[in-house]
Amino acid sequence: MMNEVTEKAQLLADAIAQSPELAELHSMEDAMTADESAQRLIAELQKAQERFMEMQQNNQELSDEDKKVVDEIETRVEANPAIAAYMKAQDKFTQMLDSVNAILAGAIASASNGCACDDGSCDSAGCGGCSCGH
Repeated sequence: MMNEVTEKAQLLADAIAQSPELAELHSMEDAMTADESAQRLIAELQKAQERFMEMQQNNQELSDEDKKVVDEIETRVEANPAIAAYMKAQDKFTQMLDSVNAILAGAIASASNGCACDDGSCDSAGCGGCSCGH
């Protein structure tokens, strides 16, 4: 049984690796990496975040001006077309992975409730009205 599970897991991994969501994510990442203005904005945001992490570690309070600067940088980051496209592609890929995880979690929950049906009508609360009769 272990061998069957790992074989199916490999099939799932291959399907994810070949998914249009992952291809789009890689494409948008390449475009963002090639965009010099996007890279400058990301570096500027990282530098500000590092500075503020240091301040927090030293128990220093962030001023309203400091917060305003970070908000301004974040607004410019989100407005950058290359970064925005990458973030959208990342969200789509994450949604696809979340769907896969929900399917796996549902199957595991159904199995632990004694449900053996494969018709998809089982849920995390049990089999209820599914065809397996549990």
